[in-house]
Amino acid sequence: MKLRILSIFGFLAVFAVLLIATMPAKQVIYRINFPSDMGLYEVSGTIWEGRAASALVHNQILNNVTWDLSFWRLLTGQAHLTINTNKRNPVGLNGTVTLGLVSRQLEIYDLAIRLPAEVIFAQIPLPVPVIGKGTVTIDIGSGSFDLTQPIPICLDLDAQGAWNNAGVLASNGMVNLDQFDATVKCTNEQYRVVVNEPNGLGLSFVATGNNPQNLSVNGKFKLPASLPEDMQRVGEFLGQPDATGYTNFTW
Repeated sequence: MKLRILSIFGFLAVFAVLLIATMPAKQVIYRINFPSDMGLYEVSGTIWEGRAASALVHNQILNNVTWDLSFWRLLTGQAHLTINTNKRNPVGLNGTVTLGLVSRQLEIYDLAIRLPAEVIFAQIPLPVPVIGKGTVTIDIGSGSFDLTQPIPICLDLDAQGAWNNAGVLASNGMVNLDQFDATVKCTNEQYRVVVNEPNGLGLSFVATGNNPQNLSVNGKFKLPASLPEDMQRVGEFLGQPDATGYTNFTW
């Protein structure tokens, strides 16, 4: 009798695992009440290995999204997710994240983020409005964030950033500025973003703070004489150059 009961429970356990493992992703995804600026569309595959023709993330469209979710890591209370998108599109997300379902701690590994420059500039409180072109890439080697607070707390971060094919709009059209490179780190819950020359604005700065959308910036720039007159006037608005030709600024 006991052997029969164990066999029945064993069969039910195997059946439940197979049912979960083969559950169509759309049966779950389409029942999730996403925020208005997020969503997954034309979903196929399973929850563990799925695909969406497109995804909306904070009003940005990602195309050809695939994911792998570890079933066994989920049993230990961790959502371990590998995400891949079309690398040829201007908006992309490729890498691995692990979220502690109880601890609410997010771990990031080899995550590459790609966004149009105009999206970045629209969210940064710059002293003067900027309309930019090109692509901003952020390559995160590793990162750790505490999500228990309204604003995530950065525990550790090691990343590189680049503004590729950079350009800004001036009165006579788009001005090409080549490329800007940055290092992005976080220690003691404080971000530190460093940009150094060479670049098309003779720009270098250090930005620090615990909120990536409200950093304190200290730097300097030396605009090339070849830049349009209206860009030179913007430089004068930010300050006067010193004896070396550099204009120091803070905000």
